[in-house]
Amino acid sequence: MSSKNVGKTNTRLPLPEATQTYKSPSSVSTVGSFQSIPTTMGAPITTINRSSTKPSKISAAHVFLGTLLFIAVLLALLAVQLSSQLARSSQPQLLSPPADDQSGRSVVQASLRDRRNEEYDLSTRVFLDSSGKYDKDRVYCMVPFIWNQKIYDAIMSTWGKRCDSIYFLTDTVVGGQLEGDKITPTEGGYKPYWEYPQGTFPDNVVFINMTRTWNDCPEEKDRRTGKMIKKVCRHIWEKMWRSWVYVQEHHLEKAEWFCKVDYDTFFFPDNLKYFVRDQKNWDPYNEHHYFGHWKAHRLEWREPMIVGATACFSRKTLNTVADVYRNMPMGSTRGERGKCEDRAEASEEVTTSLCLKQHLDVDAEPARDEQLREYITIDKINMVLTWNRKEQGEWWFWKGKPQGAGEEEECCAHRPIGLHKYKMPQEIQMLHNQFFGNVEGTDYKRLDATTKRYVDKVRRAMGIGS
Repeated sequence: MSSKNVGKTNTRLPLPEATQTYKSPSSVSTVGSFQSIPTTMGAPITTINRSSTKPSKISAAHVFLGTLLFIAVLLALLAVQLSSQLARSSQPQLLSPPADDQSGRSVVQASLRDRRNEEYDLSTRVFLDSSGKYDKDRVYCMVPFIWNQKIYDAIMSTWGKRCDSIYFLTDTVVGGQLEGDKITPTEGGYKPYWEYPQGTFPDNVVFINMTRTWNDCPEEKDRRTGKMIKKVCRHIWEKMWRSWVYVQEHHLEKAEWFCKVDYDTFFFPDNLKYFVRDQKNWDPYNEHHYFGHWKAHRLEWREPMIVGATACFSRKTLNTVADVYRNMPMGSTRGERGKCEDRAEASEEVTTSLCLKQHLDVDAEPARDEQLREYITIDKINMVLTWNRKEQGEWWFWKGKPQGAGEEEECCAHRPIGLHKYKMPQEIQMLHNQFFGNVEGTDYKRLDATTKRYVDKVRRAMGIGS
């Protein structure tokens, strides 16, 4: 039986390993957690003894009945085959490496990645506090990713160095040039990562098998230019839950706090440690926590959520919710209906809050300081510094927030955790230079007066000199 026939007898899709091992189909064919064991079907054999001297008498009725029986068996086998094909086609299929030549390579890549990333972390980490105060508040940075070398390099040369561990959980299909959410086709087209030479991708890039790819959505009209453009498909929820399951299964021992950080968020791991230890004094091992920029749902009867820019779990929460993800209904084709399930185009924020509340009774918690200033922004900092609740009215950003919540120049905490919407590599480097670099540098000097005042407050709070 080929590996494609595995789906015939399973109603649920397995959780795939990020890298998978395959054996020759001549013995046992392994795909993820399935095994297909070869079987044989033998048709009944009728032996005629031609030495018999007694002729057989076969009436027309016998021939007719035999023919009907033969046709009925054929129709039954055809019905079984069609039913199996329909069942298989209705289930989302994982994109997996071919079994013929990848087994050794996959095993080597997985083992080297984990071992070498430990050395990488130890040799390049940079922390504001080296006293040991936060040794039990290690931060794991999980970046959902579509492979982009320039963005990867920008992150790893700036805020990525401050994570205790950082991994880029990446779609298996590689290709195209990304500019924000827009895709520009490249000469090489799109192909799976295993078709690239070994060593192409860094050791802390983990490829996650997806049933829905990021590059197969139809073109849509650009609202500004009116031109048809290709954009990234919104299958972030599937990537999120599969990534968290992978982290829980392989990296749970690496940290106490686990944060999903969008690639366009400038993240401050040291300030997250400050928040959970100095401001909250939380216990990551014995307490459930799911926190970030808190937002009320548009429907009042639905659970509040954490906006996607940066969303963090305590170790206990990640360890528990991973099991919820493994066992939730898979492959739904229906729209939003208030359930914890895997479905196409589901919102990560909405579904995460649903799964946590329905199964663990865990609520989203806002990351705000004592003056009700936000630790995480949902827009560029120079924009958020101008937002005024009284003048703007109760639009969705302000909905559900307490009276007295920070606004304008007092919008944001002086030890921010995440600043959102910096999609270009040069923007990531610019923020690093403004918050951590020399005040005589070009990037710092180009700050407008309002933003400069805020940046100066942050630098003083973090103890960054000139």
